[in-house]
Amino acid sequence: MGSQSKGKQETALIEIIIISAVTIAGFALQFVIGPLDFGILVFPVNFILGLVLLLSIPLKKPEALKKFGSGKVSVILLAIITVMAIYMGLVPGNDVKHSWPFAFVYLMCMLNLSLAIGKRVRKFRLKKDYGFILNHVGLLLFLLAAGPGSADMQRWFMTVTEGKTEWRGERSGTVDPVELPVAVTLLDFKMDEYPPKITLVDKTSGESQPVKRSHFLEVKEGNSGIISGWRVTVDSFAYKPMMAPVAVLTAVRESDKKEIRGKVSCGNYFQPFSILDTDERFCFAMTYPEPEKFSSHVEVFTKSGKEKKGVIEVNHPMTIGSWKIYQYSYDNVKGRDSETSVFELVHDPWLSTAYIGIVMIMIGSVTLLVKGGKRE
Repeated sequence: MGSQSKGKQETALIEIIIISAVTIAGFALQFVIGPLDFGILVFPVNFILGLVLLLSIPLKKPEALKKFGSGKVSVILLAIITVMAIYMGLVPGNDVKHSWPFAFVYLMCMLNLSLAIGKRVRKFRLKKDYGFILNHVGLLLFLLAAGPGSADMQRWFMTVTEGKTEWRGERSGTVDPVELPVAVTLLDFKMDEYPPKITLVDKTSGESQPVKRSHFLEVKEGNSGIISGWRVTVDSFAYKPMMAPVAVLTAVRESDKKEIRGKVSCGNYFQPFSILDTDERFCFAMTYPEPEKFSSHVEVFTKSGKEKKGVIEVNHPMTIGSWKIYQYSYDNVKGRDSETSVFELVHDPWLSTAYIGIVMIMIGSVTLLVKGGKRE
């Protein structure tokens, strides 16, 4: 009994040493050659890696390698991944995901999963093991798609003018457009804005008053409020298409009942701004309207013959084939009068694999929960 316990301790020590050695090797590579270039994992490298892991599952492994698929190794690797995840969340600007140590630990997690599945497959009993197999194979597929598979993900930016169809896109950091297998026709761009606001501004510094706790009044006809000792009322407000917003204000200083009246506008790309002076130093000014939401009514085509119409909004992308199209930006100078829309196009050929993995995990988890309350 004592010899068995001693043997288990020695095995655990060897596993810890191996994991530590591989992780240290990752830090050494990081120090010598810098961050991991995900380009080395693009197809067919990631595909071959996944194929080797999956096809090796039913094969008999050497005894030393089989032990690396134990639950203890899983716990150690998950602990390391958790520490790295906490570091990523707490320390801004880090690039742990593109580091060699993270890549090596991630690879060891996939190897551990593959060995654990293989151990169960070789003694497979349908009634007892199908939930475990679904859960773990699904997790392996998801890790493969989210890790090495992400090297094949492509991001493109496409600027489209209303009424025009665009096939060309640019990668981030480049200026040369490339023809893509997907095209976007911009039928209409729309933007909803929050009302602009009135504030008292120091003309010498440009700061709103009071400096530490600035007062703002939302511009709506009939709206009234106190701004730095002035009772300000919006007598009228006009915001026509292609024109800058204009408000007529009446302001009465509460201390001496001094009254002033005039137009205020933030201006736009072709109209100058307008202010209402209270004295030589201070004036009432209007802030630019902030976008509440913006969207694009589009028609999308692919070279394979697929077509789709719909509205793309921020956080509500359109999916066509293996492409996702996101609302990214617009003509910031023209604002709601923008006649162009900027889209981010993301192509992820491993997305289907990730979804298959997630479905398998869900089914496997449900079966394991159901079986948990039953005796075999």
